[in-house]
Amino acid sequence: MQKVVVFSEPLARKYKVSRLSFTYLIVTLSNICLLLLLPFYFFTGTDGDFWMTHGKYREQPDVRFLYKFILVLEATSTKTGQSKEIFVSTLDSLNVLRPESLRQARIQSHDNDTDLDGKFDSFTLEADVPLAADEEIHSVQTLLFFNLRLHNRVKLDMETLAYTSVESVTPLGGFDSHGSLMLRQTSPLGIRSYSSSLYVKDTPLVGLSDLVHVRRVTDSNIGSMLKKYRERDVAADYNERYPIKANAIQVGGTFHMKMTVDIPEQEIMYIATLAEILKDGWIKYLSLVVLFWLLLERIKRFAFANHFLPSTSSKTMQ
Repeated sequence: MQKVVVFSEPLARKYKVSRLSFTYLIVTLSNICLLLLLPFYFFTGTDGDFWMTHGKYREQPDVRFLYKFILVLEATSTKTGQSKEIFVSTLDSLNVLRPESLRQARIQSHDNDTDLDGKFDSFTLEADVPLAADEEIHSVQTLLFFNLRLHNRVKLDMETLAYTSVESVTPLGGFDSHGSLMLRQTSPLGIRSYSSSLYVKDTPLVGLSDLVHVRRVTDSNIGSMLKKYRERDVAADYNERYPIKANAIQVGGTFHMKMTVDIPEQEIMYIATLAEILKDGWIKYLSLVVLFWLLLERIKRFAFANHFLPSTSSKTMQ
């Protein structure tokens, strides 16, 4: 009767050498080089990014409008041809310094929380500025001020702004701007158990100290404020998409300004913790150790089976 295999076990051959022998030295050096040093050299020598320095995660910032708004229009008189400034603002500290160019306007604003998660997904502001019968608008500057907070891994609280501007040779009757408020980082943020406030000394962004010895708000305060703001390592930039300019049908009338700011979920970069660094490095290291260990076993099996290295062998059951 033909027999079938119901169980099998491998036979192993052990190779023994003295601790002071040349074979023991070769095997020890091979283990150190292939299993310890070579994996580190492979990562650090190729891209130099073995250790994790920063991590990323996604979060939708909690953005609130501070009810601070500045609109600067450059108007030209059709009668005299002279240019003048029309200033609209919700900041009383600025309005008292610009009585000759201050213009009252009808302003409406509303927030929109589409998914009802307690965080606003967009913000819209509309302003209707009355114009004199001889005024034509050729330049527009708009600033909206927000408070931005992060609550998840990175805890952050800072004042930000959204800025847009447009110039036109033909007279403007309105301007419709739509964009997203996106966090910009030149360096990762630290993980803390408390909420850190950045740029406290520069808050609020509009201060009276910048306006004491100046004559024009548009040339000094807005310009210097934007210059300081763009030099920040961490800021929120207004990324505009397809702005729409409306040409004026007639001289005078009303200038309509609309600005919609979306607050999407975005990528936050943070400084990696020690636990994350060790975990990530261990996974990278272990993935190569397994490959080099298999390679080293094949090399040693070939070397001892063909007696390239002197040793004493014996068969055992595994």
